[in-house]
Amino acid sequence: FRRVFTMKLRALASPVLALLRRLSPPPPPPPPVQSPLWDGLAPALLAVLVCWLLPALLYVRFAREGTATSTGAGSAARAGAGRHRGVLYGSLSSFLSVTAMAVMFPFMQVRRDALGCDALCQGGQTSLRSALTLVGAAVIGRASDRVGRVPMLWVGTAASLASIVISLSSDSLTGMWLAVVPAAMLNQNFSVCKALFSDYIDEAGGTDADKAGAVGKLGMAVGFSFMVGPILASALISDYRRALLLSAAITAASSVFLLLLPTPSRLSRQQRGGGGGGGSSSAGLTGFLSLPVLKLRGAQLLMLVRLKMALAFHMFAPVWQVSIRARFDFGPRDHAQFMGLVGLTYALSQGFIAKPLVRSFGDKVSRLLLLCILVLGGARPVALYTQSVGVVYACYVPMVIALGVMNTAITTAASRLAQKEQLGGFYGVMESVENVAGMVGPALGGLLARVDGFPATLAAVVCFYAAAFVLVALFFSTHVSGAAAAEAAAGAAAAGGGGGKAAAPAA
Repeated sequence: FRRVFTMKLRALASPVLALLRRLSPPPPPPPPVQSPLWDGLAPALLAVLVCWLLPALLYVRFAREGTATSTGAGSAARAGAGRHRGVLYGSLSSFLSVTAMAVMFPFMQVRRDALGCDALCQGGQTSLRSALTLVGAAVIGRASDRVGRVPMLWVGTAASLASIVISLSSDSLTGMWLAVVPAAMLNQNFSVCKALFSDYIDEAGGTDADKAGAVGKLGMAVGFSFMVGPILASALISDYRRALLLSAAITAASSVFLLLLPTPSRLSRQQRGGGGGGGSSSAGLTGFLSLPVLKLRGAQLLMLVRLKMALAFHMFAPVWQVSIRARFDFGPRDHAQFMGLVGLTYALSQGFIAKPLVRSFGDKVSRLLLLCILVLGGARPVALYTQSVGVVYACYVPMVIALGVMNTAITTAASRLAQKEQLGGFYGVMESVENVAGMVGPALGGLLARVDGFPATLAAVVCFYAAAFVLVALFFSTHVSGAAAAEAAAGAAAAGGGGGKAAAPAA
């Protein structure tokens, strides 16, 4: 009886329960399981802490050592070498010049779409810009040796204004192509400023660490300008034409600091003397194109290392963009945040990290370069295959720091190899080498990815880093550091002896 009663009760209650379930709203779904914020931020914060804490301690240590040992006029002169007013004015001029270019970035793609510039058109403009810079960097750099650094800075500023005028006067695709030519060909102010800063530090009796600090300030100014430019554009203007006008105004403002730049007295005497050659060939085209520093094994080594590092960078770039979008669905806001962190880290690494590290390693700069190559080559595979955004940030912070420190260290080493009347041309050739990698690298990386996927491109990138590591480990101390020390000793001996002065030009 009890069993029958229970069954009938269930039969009578089931329609009522079904009706109540229909009338009552369904219960809310359980909240999604979210990882704590700390889990995502911890790797990036840890990387930032480690990579900034060590350089900060180095900076404080050497600042205290410099204060403790600063006695006499010689130490005061060395302290002033790192704070030359020409370095300050040149950095401010570069900051404004690159900011003027960066304010147009947010509107360039809209402008291309409005004029019907498709992917082939954009690729052609990129190739044209790289080809013109390839030639212009070497020519303008060499001209800065013969004519002067500051006049070539004026040429670069005038070229930027000419490109803006062409863009303002021509509302067509042809005008967009023509506007690429002046700035890409003649505006090589970054490499010219590096040579000018090296002249300033040499004139003030500074050290390699002072040169690294000066070049680091220049890199920091350029890095900050890439961040400030788009922010300024989004806050003040809303269309491409106003962006051009704002760019022209900022470019004109940058020329004010060019008026304040002092001319290195030692270099100006060499230029007035025809570059130190004195022969008819030096006065002509042959003398202009001649660059004896390129015959040195150390210079060839620096160019080869720079080429391999640049190829690895440019081959990795297209694969990285596709990979980060596929893994994390990166949108414009995510890319802006990521590039903002990269730009800030690169700027600060050149401004505050490079000089203490170069000073701490002293004559063992090769060890610093090897450490940077290890960080760059070892962190890229982890960043490419990890499934955590935090790990990506944790990898990229030390990678960007290593890249900034290595570029500064190579620039400083190049300044020790080349004589002052050849330094601008040598820097220009180094920039041209990078442009060769910029023309070939992306296409080669994309081709390898299409043939065998990401592993093929990554293997090629790691091989280039490994080749650069071997070259630095085997030959840098002998052909770069050793050659620079021998040249310095020879110069000191020539300056000490009376007859050595006369014999030096003949040698």
